[in-house]
Amino acid sequence: MIAAERHEIIIREMEKNKYISIGELVKILNSSISTVRRDLIELEAEGKIQRTHGGAVVLGSQFRTEEMTYTSRSERYVEEKERIGQYVAGLVQDAACIVLDTGTTTLAVARNLRPSRLLRVITDSLDIANVLRGRENIDVILIGGVLKTDAGNLYGELALKSLEGLHAEACVVGASGLTYKEGITKHDYDAIPATKKMIEISHQLICVTDSSKVGLTGMVSVASADMIDILVTDTGISDGSRKKFMEAGVEVVTV
Repeated sequence: MIAAERHEIIIREMEKNKYISIGELVKILNSSISTVRRDLIELEAEGKIQRTHGGAVVLGSQFRTEEMTYTSRSERYVEEKERIGQYVAGLVQDAACIVLDTGTTTLAVARNLRPSRLLRVITDSLDIANVLRGRENIDVILIGGVLKTDAGNLYGELALKSLEGLHAEACVVGASGLTYKEGITKHDYDAIPATKKMIEISHQLICVTDSSKVGLTGMVSVASADMIDILVTDTGISDGSRKKFMEAGVEVVTV
């Protein structure tokens, strides 16, 4: 496919969605990451798009260049996130205590939790707490802290203090980006200390993310690849990425 054809497809896709990631374009165009990045550079030079970290937006869009809004993320890869949520819920719901980090994929896990015995869920997310409120056999432990209005998560010194002395069997964490080199990365700088603390108090780390995030890098590292015990994603993950994570000792599950 010549460059002009790729450029036409990129513009068409962006007119539909306003934003598109490099990972999505690699799949749509069946091209390499370097080719896609070069195409985006050329389109930006022509004044047709604005490049962002990990993708591009329609020029003049109100897209937050550091990360898509929480609402926008919740509308993307819905089916993949639901399958991931169903699988992970079955994996953890017989535990005594788990942690669910803020995110649209971890929210899908919460929606699918139906434990047959008491399960305590520690979370920094108001949305997750609300979904689980009144759910049979579930006790919600909502950490304290400063409220971030967009994603509805709690962070800060109070969040860290409220996690002290707690222990969980598993911590389920989403990602803005996931690579073998940088591990789990996110854009929400303020919330990173609380996320790291939730991982620290847990015996097992489960990363949940749709495959569009694999190969991308967020602003701040949360956990290295070799800290991940289980990665649950969809079948769009490349064989190369799967192999690298497995070589790092990660159990990779595709649903």
